[in-house]
Amino acid sequence: MPLPLPSHRRLTASAALIAALAGVLAPATSASAAPTPAAPAPTAPAAAPARTPAPDMAGVVAALESAMANGAPGAMARYLGPDGARERAVGVRDRRSGAAMDTRARFRIGSVTKTFSSVVLLQLVEEDRLTLDAPVNSYLEGLLPDDRITVRHLLTHRSGLADYTNAMFERTVPGFEAVRNRVFSYQELVDLSLAEPRTTEPGAAYAYSNANFVVVGMLIEKLTGRPVADAYQRRIIKPLRLDATSYVHPDTRIRGTHVRGYLHPDEAGEPLVDSTEQTLSWAQSAGAVISSPADLNTFTSALMRGRLLSPATLEEMTTVTPTDATGTRFYGLGLRRYDLTCGTQVYGHTGTVQGYYTYAFSTRDGRRSLSALANTSNHGAANTALGDTLEAAFCGKKRSPAPTARSTAPGGTADRVPLPAERDLPERR
Repeated sequence: MPLPLPSHRRLTASAALIAALAGVLAPATSASAAPTPAAPAPTAPAAAPARTPAPDMAGVVAALESAMANGAPGAMARYLGPDGARERAVGVRDRRSGAAMDTRARFRIGSVTKTFSSVVLLQLVEEDRLTLDAPVNSYLEGLLPDDRITVRHLLTHRSGLADYTNAMFERTVPGFEAVRNRVFSYQELVDLSLAEPRTTEPGAAYAYSNANFVVVGMLIEKLTGRPVADAYQRRIIKPLRLDATSYVHPDTRIRGTHVRGYLHPDEAGEPLVDSTEQTLSWAQSAGAVISSPADLNTFTSALMRGRLLSPATLEEMTTVTPTDATGTRFYGLGLRRYDLTCGTQVYGHTGTVQGYYTYAFSTRDGRRSLSALANTSNHGAANTALGDTLEAAFCGKKRSPAPTARSTAPGGTADRVPLPAERDLPERR
């Protein structure tokens, strides 16, 4: 049985009925007739969403081959996007056996390690174990000669601590051979830095220094009471299932299928030096991680998707300042940002260690990532050529513009000179 209407609703309904009947009986010319409502203003069509360009894999291969033409025995890249993974490899991963470059192989990722270290330290910030703007000496008492140097200054390369690798590798091959099998303590590496004049005032200009991330490693170990290897494993490698990633310092070997690295001597024409086996103790938390293309794709994508840090912390990490005057290169907290020619911004890191150049970058939404490797070092032209994989992968095919005074190639291809690669280690060639 339907419930009776409340009295105020009965009155409202009756009034509505009377009004409706009056409207029906009123003549069409009645002055009380409601005016015809104006037609709504036309709505502008919604802007079409920006189309993500398909990766130019032919362009990626051209960049890999250019790295080979500039001295790398081999090179490879792996692009991961919404449509899956695309892999390309050229040349060899082992000059002696002639084994072809293999995108499943592991290699030394050099300074991409700095992003791993930064993630761990930022997780400790989230756990209230330290504060970004606190002096380093408040956690590592008496370590540094200036209480103004903060944790943030380390992560942004604005501490002013000298990069000890400049003196260590003043002569590339002899310097490498002197430390190939040596095991350093963190303190020894800091002492090497402090023996040099500081480069800037704390918080001033960007000045890249491996010493900053040696101190980051010391902070991680002090606050966790465990080696950095344990922190990488528990906080990044295991949660993301990075099965090909490891930190084996001071073991000299790369286990499993791996890429051999080849170091260019400073003197042109001298034979390449196989630099695969080394302790990498001169770098440690600044550059000693081993990984693979697939694992690096997973790592950079997961980082940008917020799987490792909170949104607020990730915003801090990706807040960047320029590293040069090009307006295209920036640094955040253990993280580079490159602004590509198509307007796409990618975040990640470059890596250089004896025998290996690495790029590992992702878009800010984590939907597209690229990792690339050339198995050589101390040959800046190879590094610059490898960097062009970013343009090809993230910007897609470039239209050939009409010929201009700056066009040099037949058919009007733009004469775009790639920017020299940023140096994570001293380059003598």
